[in-house]
Amino acid sequence: MSATPNDGAVLVLEDGTRYTGRAYGARGRTLGEAVFATGMTGYQETLTDPSYAGQIVVQTAPHIGNTGVNDEDPESRRIWVAGYVVRDPSRIVSNFRATRSLDDDLTQNGIVGIRGIDTRALTRHLRDRGRCGRASSPDRMPRSTPTPTWRSCARPPR
Repeated sequence: MSATPNDGAVLVLEDGTRYTGRAYGARGRTLGEAVFATGMTGYQETLTDPSYAGQIVVQTAPHIGNTGVNDEDPESRRIWVAGYVVRDPSRIVSNFRATRSLDDDLTQNGIVGIRGIDTRALTRHLRDRGRCGRASSPDRMPRSTPTPTWRSCARPPR
């Protein structure tokens, strides 16, 4: 099911940290290891890169999606990420090569996402505490819902 502009969503890290935003892409729940990608461009390549399989990718660049999606740039034949986190997705596609919007592509491929959160703060949290499992779901997820328990969110050993 596609997200509507007002669907709330929540991102919950396994250490209990919560980020509230809006649904982006497909609606539902997803689990995976939260990682960040620092590229200002190349989001289509990131999504279709098999090295991100099963991970929830946080884009650190504030604006994502303005060039849309096309059939020439993917790294593989499918989207591999388990989820997608953006701060401010583009409302319009402005590239002559685009065949669809990023939101449409995520929805068609069943990729659950969240938008409208402070991705810089989330990136700092992940960087400072090490990688974290996380769940993303509609905002109806009660606070008492247990968070994933793969690995504690702690600073990696040096």
